[in-house]
Amino acid sequence: MVDTLHRTRPVDRQVRPRRTWRFSPGAFLRRFTGVDEKILASVPEERPRYTSLGGIVVSTALIAGTSVLGALTLMTDVSPWLLLPIAGGWGLIIANVDRFLITSLHGDQAGWLRLGNVLIRLALAIVIGVFIAEPLTLKIFQERLDRQIQIERDDRIRIAESQFKLCNPSDGKVPAGVDCTRHLLNGGDQAFAVKEELASRETQLKTAETKLVKDMGTHQKLSGRVDRECLGVKAAGTSGVAGNGPRCMVYTNDLETFLAGHDLKAQQTEVSRMKEVVGGLRTRLTNLEENRESALSRRMEEHRNSQTEAYAAIGILDRWEALGTVAAQNGMVNFAHWLLRLIFVLLDCMPIISKVLNGRTEYDRVLAAQLRSGSARHLANLKAGDREIETRLYEEECRLRAERARIDRDHRINQVSRDEEIDRLAQKFMNERPDAP
Repeated sequence: MVDTLHRTRPVDRQVRPRRTWRFSPGAFLRRFTGVDEKILASVPEERPRYTSLGGIVVSTALIAGTSVLGALTLMTDVSPWLLLPIAGGWGLIIANVDRFLITSLHGDQAGWLRLGNVLIRLALAIVIGVFIAEPLTLKIFQERLDRQIQIERDDRIRIAESQFKLCNPSDGKVPAGVDCTRHLLNGGDQAFAVKEELASRETQLKTAETKLVKDMGTHQKLSGRVDRECLGVKAAGTSGVAGNGPRCMVYTNDLETFLAGHDLKAQQTEVSRMKEVVGGLRTRLTNLEENRESALSRRMEEHRNSQTEAYAAIGILDRWEALGTVAAQNGMVNFAHWLLRLIFVLLDCMPIISKVLNGRTEYDRVLAAQLRSGSARHLANLKAGDREIETRLYEEECRLRAERARIDRDHRINQVSRDEEIDRLAQKFMNERPDAP
């Protein structure tokens, strides 16, 4: 049985002549606008327009590549030559996005539908433009931003050094209300204890020296009176009579009583010992303060070195933050920043803006007609195909019916032949029986 429903039909094949490829700068640029060269050939006057639009798309892609190259050089120390493939890839992505935005506006759209599409695609172009423009702005202001960052980092280091000095005073008393969690040094409490002990020892020494001076004066006064009285020197409070008289004995007894209650030699020894102790404490305090100053200087130097090492690299976020600071401090820098940002955003949005400014071109109208014609042809082909399938199904149904009728006819003929054969055999059997008449 032949399958007429799914049978294939020969197709006439035409051998097309091989076209030689030739590079055309205009055609290359127009590729970035998404136009069909076959359709554009029907309106060749539109070629300059779309060639220029393709040039704008390529320029935007170059700006995007330059932007990401600048951003990568700000973030890494890799040679720019090694970053060129990444920048080129990013430029191609932006070119493809712009090509999509332009292609989506091709055709004969009108009214609010076209306006809505334009606004959505323009918003997307602005977002991409801001993303592209910011790294270029940071690259242009790089020198000024790096200087601002260095100033801020130096200020942080100076503040940390002042905090170390404030939290480690010579008297060991940390000021109230100051957070010294990470700025306290070991050894400050020991120096403070020695200083307190030195002050106490100096007070005791001063008291002992005062008492010794007073006792020495009293001893000198009493001894002089004894000498004047016993030697017969005429003076106030003496008798003027030499010898061991009554007054001489009284004065001598007063001197001995004073010496018995005031051990001047022991006091002198104690004062000398206390001076040695005070001198030792002063030397120890000097050493501790020198060690503390040395430790403080060493700690501040370590902090400065660690901060300098940490601040060796300047990242893109640091420059971004510094740009906000500089713009807030300087109105001219803020104006230049926004002006550059606006210029780059407009440049990045130029492909979609140019397409909108061109309006509906002849190419759009021809493309819309081509799309409608293609859609109509496709629908006609679908309907023709449906009709052909229905016809072929009907033919197959008719063939199956004829085949079924033939089979029924053959079956009836066979049935009649079988009945006749049975009758013949039965008759023959009956004739051949022995008891047949």
